[in-house]
Amino acid sequence: MGKAYALLLLELVVYAAGMLLLFRARARFGLGLFFTALGSLHFLETYLAANLYVQLADGFVLSPGSVILFSGKLLFVLLVYVREDAQVAHQPIYGLLAGNLLTALLVLLVAQHVPAPIPGGAPADQRLLDQMGLLMIWGSVLLFIDCLLVIVVYEALVRVPRLPLELRLWIAAASVLVFDQAGFFAALHVFYGVPIEAGYAGLAGKVVASALYAFMIGVYLRRFDTPADLHEGHREPSLGVLFGTLTYRQRYEALRQATRRDAVTRLLNRGEFDTLSRELLEHATRQRQPLSLMLFDIDRFKSINDLHGHQTGDRVLRDVAAVLGESVRTTDHAFRFGGDELAVILPGVSHDGALAFAERLRREVRTLTIGDTDVVVTVSIGVASVRAGQSHGGIAELVRVADAMLYQSKADGRDRVSGEVLRDV
Repeated sequence: MGKAYALLLLELVVYAAGMLLLFRARARFGLGLFFTALGSLHFLETYLAANLYVQLADGFVLSPGSVILFSGKLLFVLLVYVREDAQVAHQPIYGLLAGNLLTALLVLLVAQHVPAPIPGGAPADQRLLDQMGLLMIWGSVLLFIDCLLVIVVYEALVRVPRLPLELRLWIAAASVLVFDQAGFFAALHVFYGVPIEAGYAGLAGKVVASALYAFMIGVYLRRFDTPADLHEGHREPSLGVLFGTLTYRQRYEALRQATRRDAVTRLLNRGEFDTLSRELLEHATRQRQPLSLMLFDIDRFKSINDLHGHQTGDRVLRDVAAVLGESVRTTDHAFRFGGDELAVILPGVSHDGALAFAERLRREVRTLTIGDTDVVVTVSIGVASVRAGQSHGGIAELVRVADAMLYQSKADGRDRVSGEVLRDV
């Protein structure tokens, strides 16, 4: 029995580590590698759920396909939403649904063939095709619902103050997995005679597996997926890196990267904002895409410095910047605009999307605990957006409107979001 538990744990660790490495590699290769691996494993997951069960203690049996692979898939989709945004998370959700339904349709068609005998070979076994068709259709529909539900539940949990990230991930995934187990196991029990004991064991296994995945993803996000690593950090591969030998060019690039960032927050500095903002706005105009700018500062920051000291003030800046780093996508750009004022440029994000992002960030900041102090941190946020294909007054006008919206938020009582769309010129 101990060997079975050890193998299940090893399978979970290998799957999680492999997928997190692929997700981490998106800074250089994009998300295609991650999405492809996520989709290609669904066939194995469905096959194992219908055919392979492991005997555990007390007579319980469970399937690695359902417990290990499916639980991980749900949390990896949630990872995309947490680290990127809903627009990016839609890609694997709809991609899995479309790919799985197409696979199931082709399986149903292929199963209609009359197999020809192979000289000297074993007779054709079509049981796999018979099992995969309808089961994949039902599983795909459930997966689609599960992915949407886990995002909705997670978003609701964001509003719970001071709830750790790992606990948020686990509660969201575990609650949806309970729903999924009831729906998917019902099909296995009715159509394939899988015993009821496997349903109970599978449910317990999914709850435990989701806790382990949530812990590993939380550790990964906090330690290995920082904005400094991903934002504008695309380094060209070289033999010098592989063998630990720094060339003159690599020394120059390392120095250039360091001077682009603010020393306290590790966000891009004001000089980078002045350069990148123009480039990004011009690109959005050429591509007829929306773009949003978010300016925000820390409410009553001077009072924090006066009452608790500048070291506490720097701690507040770093912690707010860290929350920002956990919220933005790899395509966004975060800056220290000046003093306690921060800025984020959101390419391709509509005004409604930017307001939703700002509101989520505002709620996240309120959950911060600053050491042993009683400091309550809030931010006031101003959002200015350019519609797709819209003529505008340039980056100066975008900054002016965002700044006006920031002061509107302060005038309205602080700890709130205000926004406006630029008018055509």
